Amino acid sequence: MKLFIVTVILVLLVALKMPRRRTRHELLATIQFALLMNFVTDLYLDLKYKLYWYFDKEQIEWSYLAVALGELAVLVIFFKYFPLKSNAIKKFIYILGWTCILVLLELYAVYIKVLHYGEWNIIYSAVVYFISMYILYFILEYTADRRETQ
Repeated sequence: MKLFIVTVILVLLVALKMPRRRTRHELLATIQFALLMNFVTDLYLDLKYKLYWYFDKEQIEWSYLAVALGELAVLVIFFKYFPLKSNAIKKFIYILGWTCILVLLELYAVYIKVLHYGEWNIIYSAVVYFISMYILYFILEYTADRRETQ
């Protein structure tokens, strides 16, 4: 778990130091929407359907909150380099690649027992990640300020 926390912090620092290709407004609005969408989905699928959950039900280790920081780091990297001006095929490949990365990160979270599956499986996650990334692409496109320069 300590290795996981150190890795998350390092990835977050790298993500924040990477050169920006998006404005702060675009990043902030899109990442806030992504976190809200994830929070609502996680609560709904955990509490209502018991499909998956974070933490152990009996005991919460606050170090597991590093998962949220890890999610933030991944979102920052994803959005900073999203190919908004590219053709649909490049966008599709970019989203597909990040879907694979997110699936691998989720498998790691299951392996270190941060994420627990009920009736959920990794195929559902792959589909949800892919659709979510497209929704977030449309949010990023909507918030893109064509007047602001880097």
